[in-house]
Amino acid sequence: MTKLMFGLMAAGSLMFGAGCGGNACDALDEAYQGLGKKVESCGNTSDEGGGGSSFDKVVCENALDHCSDQEKDRLNELADCLKDLPNCELGGEVDWIDQFSACFDKAAELNPDCAEAAK
Repeated sequence: MTKLMFGLMAAGSLMFGAGCGGNACDALDEAYQGLGKKVESCGNTSDEGGGGSSFDKVVCENALDHCSDQEKDRLNELADCLKDLPNCELGGEVDWIDQFSACFDKAAELNPDCAEAAK
C-alpha cells in the first residue's frame, strides 16, 4: 500500500504539481516535502519515502510565463489542500488516498504548458 501511495504522490506531481511563480512554487515545494511525513504514519518504515519529493521547484519557477494569475491561485489552493491533509493512519490508507486525489481537483483546468512544468 505504501508503494501505491508514493506512486500516487509522484504521479500527482507530474500531472498537476507544476507550480508557477515564486509563491506558488514555494507553497507546493513545502507541501510536497510534508507529504513524506504524512505517509510515514501509514507504516512506511523503509527508505522508499526518504522525505524527498519528486517536485522540481526550478522547473516550477521556469514555468511562470505559462501560468495565468488564476492558475497560480489554483496551484496555491492545491498546495494548501496538500498541507491540510491529515496524517495517514494504518487501516485508513484508502480514505487518505481519496483525500489526496481530491486535492488535485484544484488543478484540473491548468493549461498544458503550466501543467508540463513538473515533467
